[in-house]
Formats: sequence, structure tokens, C-alpha cells
Amino acid sequence: MTSVLLTGAGSGIGAATALHLDRQGMRVFAAVHDRDDGDILARQSSPALSVHTVDVRDRGSVEALAAEVSAALGAEALTAVVNVAGEGIAGPLELLPVESLREQLDVNVIGAVSVTQVALPLLRRGRGGRVVFVGSMGGLVAVQLAGAYHASKYAIEAIGDTWRQELAPEGISVSIVEPGPIATPLWAKAVETLDRLPASDRYAERIESFRESLRSASKNGASPAKVATVIEHAITAPTPRTRYPIGVAARVIPKVRSLLPDRLFDLAARRATAKS
Repeated sequence: MTSVLLTGAGSGIGAATALHLDRQGMRVFAAVHDRDDGDILARQSSPALSVHTVDVRDRGSVEALAAEVSAALGAEALTAVVNVAGEGIAGPLELLPVESLREQLDVNVIGAVSVTQVALPLLRRGRGGRVVFVGSMGGLVAVQLAGAYHASKYAIEAIGDTWRQELAPEGISVSIVEPGPIATPLWAKAVETLDRLPASDRYAERIESFRESLRSASKNGASPAKVATVIEHAITAPTPRTRYPIGVAARVIPKVRSLLPDRLFDLAARRATAKS
């Protein structure tokens, strides 16, 4: 039976993926940060899905998660680990508290590495195995006022590339999923981080414009279900892709970015993210 350890299952892409994989008959170990979110997820799923509360920033919590999964599997191998857990912290880098930057990297980067490290022995119980990182188009293209988030997603690109090379001799595949704008609670939470920034006349107009673009992404982005089907492919395909861009923006904008001189792209990005 295909078994999957999936983080970030409390909402958005993670919840949609957990339920989708459950409906496909997979055994899902759904890791959530908030137990209340886990209770909601459990009520929507089959008994084959188990909910586990974890803080990916806490190594002890991550190791406890691995122990629970190992005990449930017995001698069986884990098929895949899918790293979805993440958050978005917005704001000009000049105004961003260093603690916020640290939290952004701790959740999106260190957490993903930590979970993958403890999952690898479970994957190695069988032949092959899959590691999936949910990155972002924002790991290929950066715009102002989202530097912390972009830094975390650029890091996931490097980590995915490195681990793909390191694990290839063992037949373990590594894929990076790169969605464009998806309608998830992440964007609304990013707005909250903007609201907590100190007042600044220098950035006020751009922050207000960016706030509106985040709200639009929250309402008008693609469905998380679209990402869930892509993650299923990364888990089940005989030869999974190394990268899965999702949506027109994710496929086109990074290619355009690679062709434009930096300052020309900067101009286009400023017009897209701030009022003229």
C-alpha cells in the first residue's frame, strides 16, 4: 500500500493533498501544526488517514512524528515524504524584524530538511522512494516586499537539486513542485505580517498596493486541488519529473525573467507590485 508522510496538512495545499491521496486509497500520515485543524481533516477523511500534531521548527517534535510513523508502518517502507508546511512573511527587508526572517526560514527551509532527514530511513526500508518539496514560482522569480518568502523558496530549489543528486544512487527520486498563485490561507496570513510592520512613509504606498495583490491572490488563485493532483503524479509516476511548474504564470514568468536584463525586469516587477 502506498504510504505518504505529508506536512502542512491543516489547510490549503496540504489539506487538499491529504484528502486527495486518501481518496486514491493511499495511507496518509497527515502532519498538522494546529490540532483543531487536524480534527477537521480527520472528520473529512477515511480511517486510513492518521493525524499527527507536529511543529516542524522543533527537532524533538519532528523526531516524535517519525517514531509514530515508524511504529504504524512496522517493517513496511514509507513510499513518500511530501513537504508542504510553510508560511509567508511579507514586508520590506529594511523593516522586517530579524526574528520574522528567522521564523520564515525555520519553517519553510529548516523544517523541510528536518522532516526529510527523519523520513529517509523509513523510505530506505523499501526500494526507491519519493521526496517531494512544495516550492513556488517565487523560488525562481523575486519581487519587492516578499524577500523573506522568496529567500525560503529559492533555498528549497537548491536543497531539492542537491538532494536529488545525493539520493539518486539509491533510487530515491526528488521532485520540486512550483505553483503559481494558489488560493490558500497563506496569503491572508502574509497580509497580517504586513499589518504588524512599523509605520513607514517611505514604503507606505507600496505596502498598501502589495496588500491588495496578496488579497487578490487569496481570492483568485488556482485551487489547491490542482496542486494535489500534481503531487500524486510525483508520488506514483514510474519516472517522476524533477520539477512541476503549475499554472501559466509559473511556466511563463520564470522563462521571461531569464531573458530580460535585470533592470528591465525590475521595472516590470515594480509596476506589477506597486502603484506607479
